[in-house]
Amino acid sequence: MVSKLRRNAFTPLRTTIQYSSAVLLFGCASSIDATKDIQTAHAIAKEHLSIEVDSSLMWQVGEPLTSDAAIAYAIAQDALLQRDLAIIVQRRAEISQAELPANPTFSGAFGIAVDGLTGAPIILQGVQSLSWLWTRPDKIASAEQTLQQAILTAANRTVGVVATVRIAHHEVSTLFELVRLAELDKELASKMYEITLDHASVGEASKLDVDQAKISTLETEHSLLEAQEQFDIAMLELLHVMGCPEVQQIPYIVPPIEPDPIQHSEEVLFAFAIEHRLDLATQRAMIEQRSSELGLANPPLVTGSVMFNESFGDREGILPGGGITIALDGNAKEAVADSKLKQSELQYLDAMRTAVKEVRSLFEAYSTSIEKFEVDSQLLQVAQSSLDRAENANSQGELHPLSLLPMKRKVIEAKQHVLKDTLLISTQAIKLEQSVGGSLKGINP
Repeated sequence: MVSKLRRNAFTPLRTTIQYSSAVLLFGCASSIDATKDIQTAHAIAKEHLSIEVDSSLMWQVGEPLTSDAAIAYAIAQDALLQRDLAIIVQRRAEISQAELPANPTFSGAFGIAVDGLTGAPIILQGVQSLSWLWTRPDKIASAEQTLQQAILTAANRTVGVVATVRIAHHEVSTLFELVRLAELDKELASKMYEITLDHASVGEASKLDVDQAKISTLETEHSLLEAQEQFDIAMLELLHVMGCPEVQQIPYIVPPIEPDPIQHSEEVLFAFAIEHRLDLATQRAMIEQRSSELGLANPPLVTGSVMFNESFGDREGILPGGGITIALDGNAKEAVADSKLKQSELQYLDAMRTAVKEVRSLFEAYSTSIEKFEVDSQLLQVAQSSLDRAENANSQGELHPLSLLPMKRKVIEAKQHVLKDTLLISTQAIKLEQSVGGSLKGINP
């Protein structure tokens, strides 16, 4: 009797499970494969870069380091970029979740007679939330916007990594030349000190002249130590942004190509930035997500159920039913959703204003660095011309050789200023490109 009862009892349950499985399989049509989404992130980053990134240029420790190889290596090693790509995989899976119905609930109970009578009741119940039928479109739209945010965030991270590595590589290359000039300046100061000592030994230079020459020598030693320290720190920074801070040294830094000059007005640049910056695009996707979530704030909460029951008297019955949940906090939920949308809009407004200020500040710094470079270039030209005339006069016996050394040091100083100005121009140009979205491609002439 009991076995027959159990067999009959499970027939409706089996039918319910089969029906639910069919619904679930239909809802699983969306793939969780995020390969195309990751490719989209790479494609967006490529569109926003001013240089071509060749991922095949994988740098090996011990090889000379070019800017392109450093960029390719950094993109492959950057942990935060890999995290952003992993988030894309997560967001794609969340879209698949949003497309599925709510998980059904099955419960059952089997009665045991305690009064000596034969037979035992059995109760089986399946409950399915029906609210997903009208919340599904908003859930999918919200999930798609979170995926779009993840894609844009990963692309923006790529643009940032490229800019950071380019700046670091430029700095290391320039500081290497500054160390070389500091060494040359120290050699000239030491030579001046030796010549002054020789002159003092025959009474042609005073003790004060010797002291001044010694001071100059010590100052150049201090400047050389500072230059070497700056170079070492810059090298560590480059290795860090590349993702290999444990590397001890790089044998040679290949000088990078200078960025193209920027000849657009600041008004054109910040208008272009508002449309093309990926962080602002991410903020816009956030607003779209919050808009989609308005439909999820206070939906009707309806459930459907079906129950199979067999009593002690072997009477069987199927009991369909339903339920409605009264949301007492519905108004509060709607207010919260509206507030979140307003917050996203205001956050976007603030980010847009910040972007305009950033572009204008970098444009001013870039313009000023060019003006400094022009002045220092003229200074170097004058110093070099003066040295050339002095060397010509010295060859004709009209000028003491000791007089040439300060002039040579003045040329070295002018070269150092020009190198620093060149680095500043490159740095500001790369930062300005990044501030408008990564590159100037597509900007109005």
